[in-house]
Amino acid sequence: MKLAFAATTALLLTACSSGLKVVESDLQHHHWNLTAIDGVAVNAELKSELEIGEHFSINGRAGCNRFFGSATLTQGVLKAETLGTTRMACAPEAQQVESAVLDTLNNGAVIKQDGQLLELKGDTHTLTYQLADWVQ
Repeated sequence: MKLAFAATTALLLTACSSGLKVVESDLQHHHWNLTAIDGVAVNAELKSELEIGEHFSINGRAGCNRFFGSATLTQGVLKAETLGTTRMACAPEAQQVESAVLDTLNNGAVIKQDGQLLELKGDTHTLTYQLADWVQ
């Protein structure tokens, strides 16, 4: 009885200390809309979005410019490889969103997914996305 209790306790402690495991297939082929940066709602009219495709190709709209490239997922950290972007001038509000998104993707962010919410926690910002739909 004591051995079974000890084994169960060890298993639970290991599970709790490792956090939620991100399943790659739960991230790929989805379209996510940015809803908040650092807990503050983002203007939905900016239509900041993220799509994660096969082999972690990523693209979307940061603030007013589109971005595209690829990313890696290593030990729960999503990090963009070299991203290409369009170069349109942005209004100040859109530029703030754009800087936060590109900085977080380029520098890497710990991913936490809970159902239809996706959180990317970087060194400077935390981005919260809402699942929009499935991408082919």
